[in-house]
Amino acid sequence: MTYEELENIIIQNDIPKNVLLLSDSGWECDATDMDGVYYDEEENTLIFTQHISKYDGYFNNLKCVGGKFDSLTNISDLQNRGKGVYLK
Repeated sequence: MTYEELENIIIQNDIPKNVLLLSDSGWECDATDMDGVYYDEEENTLIFTQHISKYDGYFNNLKCVGGKFDSLTNISDLQNRGKGVYLK
C-alpha cells in the first residue's frame, strides 16, 4: 500500500489524523504497536516495527526515521541513523 492509498482511505472514511497505527503481522496473537519506522530509499518503502533495535535486521541497512527504541539500544547507537525523531 502506498502512502497516497492510505491517505485516501483515511480521508474517505473521515478517520482522525491522531489515529493509532497498529500491525497484525500474523506472528502475534493480535495487533501490536508500530513504534519504530525505517525508510528504504532504494525501494521507497517505509517499514514499521515494534521498536528500533540495534539487533534487528533493518538497523544497519536502512535509515531510522523515528520511533521508540528498546532498552538494549541507547541514543548513542542511533547516531548517524537518519534524521528521525526518537523517543525513549
